[in-house]
Amino acid sequence: MNLLKTTLKHFKPYWRKLLVALVFSLVGGAFTILPPLLVGKLVDEVIDGREMTFLLWVVGGVLVAYLGKSLFETLQEYVQVKIGLDVITDMQIRAFKKLHRTPMSFFTTTPRGDMLYRLTHDVESIQNLNNTVVPRILQQVIGAIAAFSAVFVLYWPAAIVMFVVFAIYILPSFKLGNIMRRMSAVQRDMSSDMYQHLQESIESIRLVRTFQTQEQEVETQQKKLEAWKTFSIRAALIGKVNWRLGNLFNIAAPGVVMLIGGYAIWDGGKITIGALVACLSFIPIMFLPIRSLAENALTIQQAIPALKRLYEYFDLPEEHEENLPTFGLVAGKIDLKNIWFTYPSSDKQILKGVSLSLEPGNHIGIVGTSGGGKSTLVQILLGLYEPTEGSVRIDGKNLFKLNRNSFRQQVGVVSQETFLLNSSLRNNLLYGKKDATMEELELAVEAAGLKELVESLEEKYETVVGERGLKLSGGQRQRVALARAILRQPPVLIFDEATSSLDGETEEKVQAALEQLIPGRTTITIAHRLVTVRNADTIILLDQGMVAEQGTHDELLALKGQYYELYKAQYSELEKEMVG
Repeated sequence: MNLLKTTLKHFKPYWRKLLVALVFSLVGGAFTILPPLLVGKLVDEVIDGREMTFLLWVVGGVLVAYLGKSLFETLQEYVQVKIGLDVITDMQIRAFKKLHRTPMSFFTTTPRGDMLYRLTHDVESIQNLNNTVVPRILQQVIGAIAAFSAVFVLYWPAAIVMFVVFAIYILPSFKLGNIMRRMSAVQRDMSSDMYQHLQESIESIRLVRTFQTQEQEVETQQKKLEAWKTFSIRAALIGKVNWRLGNLFNIAAPGVVMLIGGYAIWDGGKITIGALVACLSFIPIMFLPIRSLAENALTIQQAIPALKRLYEYFDLPEEHEENLPTFGLVAGKIDLKNIWFTYPSSDKQILKGVSLSLEPGNHIGIVGTSGGGKSTLVQILLGLYEPTEGSVRIDGKNLFKLNRNSFRQQVGVVSQETFLLNSSLRNNLLYGKKDATMEELELAVEAAGLKELVESLEEKYETVVGERGLKLSGGQRQRVALARAILRQPPVLIFDEATSSLDGETEEKVQAALEQLIPGRTTITIAHRLVTVRNADTIILLDQGMVAEQGTHDELLALKGQYYELYKAQYSELEKEMVG
């Protein structure tokens, strides 16, 4: 019932168009019952009375009825399919918007393949139901009601018989439908799992070929397909049982009507032969919805779990309320106090009482061994995750009490894993600031050291960089990300191991571009290579989620603690002697 209510709410904005579709269906239903009635008249008045003039009127009436039925049913189908596609589009966009507003914790626990499957294949199943079943069912139900009414008027015992036959069919059909619905839900989960594996395998194709695990990947997919195929055969067989059952009752009904109708004619002519012929002609029309439901049972039962899976996204929690107050122009004062954090579905404490403070324009470096919580701290600062305990304040305002997007719009982020769109270089550069002028774009490109690359490309800014920017080198991708950050002219900068994957020469060039961007902006640099934070105002060393050491580069070297040991481990024997 909740599923039906939710679905009807989506149709509410289109009630006027639905009313038009209903009117077309009613007119089409009226035309539907004309041919059987005219055939009955043909038997009673034309054949017996040899009324040739009336015969022409009957033939003309049947032709007009079929033309009218075809016209109005076509109009109804057009209107209803259009409404259905509008509703499905609304549903898909609503689910897509919800995904962009849900907390990041959802993405750490939900496979991407499952998300994509729901937004594509599940939507496709709903669309199949809308295009092939729903418009015709409305026509057929209205036609069946009209036919039942006509039979009731012509010979009510025949109407009662058909109603009883229909009622007997409903019970087993309903039970089979429930079984098919449950099986379809399992089937969709299995399909989603296969889709997830396919996506994962293709995305990690380099890893697969490097470790030569192609056979293992194929074998895994084959096992999943075999399990899905076996289950699908069972579901299809049950669907066929339902279809055969519908056919059985469709054949049985005319036989019973002929029996009681024939007896009524023989027993004093309670009805005419023409009336019996008309009643028999109405039976296919009355059973058409049942036959249609039986034939499309699999489509219907696949669409129901697909709707449920899509609706689950409508109920996802949102990162924050839409109407929260926004940040004004951010000055850049940042305070993180006593931050504790554990990732969802994990018991491990990633951060344990971390505190740091930056004044506007300050530069802080965060270093430490892998797994120490450096990147997690930045994600909390961006409001992507909420700390288990502690507070994050931007210019003295609680980040989690305001609209976080308004803060993120004023932050430039350059991370180790740069994500580029499979689009033009221009679109990638303008991703964070669509309204930037050509002059602003060229200044950002020059500041990031990309000018030489752009000039070397045949199509300049219109060059397509490939999926995830694979047509560019690692250093070029990093500089594109840097140019994006420069273009926004943000008051806050975050560099999350921005040069860790680059070779020495490329790193120097990117680092030089970064250094030009830092002055006057609050900057947080996460680094594995300590040279990148040597000039920071403050350096924090995180170890197992706690602040182990804090100070300037020289102060930390003088302590001869963990920072000192890390520094010694990263540089040459000559540098070690200079430090010592």
